[in-house]
Amino acid sequence: MPTRTTRDDQYFTDTYQAMPLHGYTGMFESMLAHPNIHVMLGTDYRDVVNLVPWKKMVYSGPIDSFFDHRYGKLPYRSLAFEHVTVQPPAGQSLVQAVGTVNHPNDHLYTRVTEFKHLTGQSHGSTSLVYEYPQSEGDPYCPVPRAENMTLFRRHEADAEALSDVTFVGRLASYRHYNMDQVVGQALATFKRMVGSPTGSHR
Repeated sequence: MPTRTTRDDQYFTDTYQAMPLHGYTGMFESMLAHPNIHVMLGTDYRDVVNLVPWKKMVYSGPIDSFFDHRYGKLPYRSLAFEHVTVQPPAGQSLVQAVGTVNHPNDHLYTRVTEFKHLTGQSHGSTSLVYEYPQSEGDPYCPVPRAENMTLFRRHEADAEALSDVTFVGRLASYRHYNMDQVVGQALATFKRMVGSPTGSHR
């Protein structure tokens, strides 16, 4: 991971940074509210792939899982989240000086985020989330090691041979994409799939 040696209190060093007006939950609720989209939670695609008619699949899960780990299982780092609501010290509205503080050495958790820094809301209490790295659990981040990339490329070669499945996202690409990078990949993939020039969609 890159080392930050400045006192810049922003989460990233990008020139332009923003949060969705109503948060990511609201953004995805609006996206999924389209009448052509049917959401099935708690469903493995294998359970419905032969029941639901489809011509083109866009797959964003772990690429090794798609191929039933035929070459072995790729490692992913997981996280456990502890959400707490606390009262700031007297005369203060916040607990941390900045939105996110990394703790790489002295604690079991590696990062603490205080959301009022991001949302700008006014409230007497404040909410924080502590992130604990886990080796087991939901996959969140690829583990970037040479042997893992070698294993991924074997799965990737099989993925590229499929004309009716497109693999996108952090897990399917086995790359540590940030949100803006994932959105960029999704938009570029869409334009390739529909065969339209960049910028022609409304």
